[in-house]
Amino acid sequence: MIRSSIVVCGLGALVLALASGCNKAADEQEKATNAQTKANEKIIEANQEADKKANEAQADADKKIAEAQASFLKLREDYRHDTTEKLVDLDHKIADLEAKSKTSVGKKKVELDAQLAQIRTQREAFASDWKTIETASATTWDSTKNRLDKEWNDLKALVDRAA
Repeated sequence: MIRSSIVVCGLGALVLALASGCNKAADEQEKATNAQTKANEKIIEANQEADKKANEAQADADKKIAEAQASFLKLREDYRHDTTEKLVDLDHKIADLEAKSKTSVGKKKVELDAQLAQIRTQREAFASDWKTIETASATTWDSTKNRLDKEWNDLKALVDRAA
């Protein structure tokens, strides 16, 4: 009987050790599960923070783009307005030259009429190109403006020489 008692005690100790080992394994599994859950929560938070920062950056970029577009539209409109005023003044000078041509005689009249024909041709070409202001984009603005400025200067010089 002593032997069976020892075996029973040994078995009891073994069962107790296994039960205690199972509890440790269950505890370790629970710790691992909790750690994974916390890691997943941190990943979600990090993704949300990254999304928030990306959305803020996009909103900031959109705002800057809108400001740049508004600034370009104002620049283009100011140029168009300024050119329109200068064109009106030039048209007055052309009208004065046409009136002068009507009262001129001889060689002076022939020269003035020839200059007026050239002025009218350049004026029409400028007016036609000037309409491209409306379709000029920010990327084509510099070349459009430079071309129109050159045409304007040439036309103005032609009128000034005739006057």
